[in-house]
Amino acid sequence: KSVDPVYASQYTAVAVTHNFVGSPHIDKQNVGPFYGFAVGDFEDGTGNIMAECSARVVAAINTKNRMAKVDGRFPHWVGPYDSKTDRYSLIYYRTEGEPEPIGPVVFDVPTDAYTRTTKELDPPVKESTA
Repeated sequence: KSVDPVYASQYTAVAVTHNFVGSPHIDKQNVGPFYGFAVGDFEDGTGNIMAECSARVVAAINTKNRMAKVDGRFPHWVGPYDSKTDRYSLIYYRTEGEPEPIGPVVFDVPTDAYTRTTKELDPPVKESTA
């Protein structure tokens, strides 16, 4: 509620995941953006929500221990992280009500978020030696 009180009163569903790995997809059923939040022992800077801003620019949104607002009606996916670690996420979204205009893909980018061109996407995942 403290992040977006209006949205907190409007979301219609919550997805709870553990170690989710998925391919790029579009949330066709959503009527607006979603909020994502992740926790776990995965390395900070990995397991980001990757969101396609344009044909050549993808935003890597760090949701570890923080909320981020993303329009899932653009292609997005979870970036790589060490599969030997745990990553839990909560995704708050709306599938009912008046549709909001599409975009922008990323809202209020956290100061440590960054963008990369598609040539630089998904660097190798550091594997644990333990």
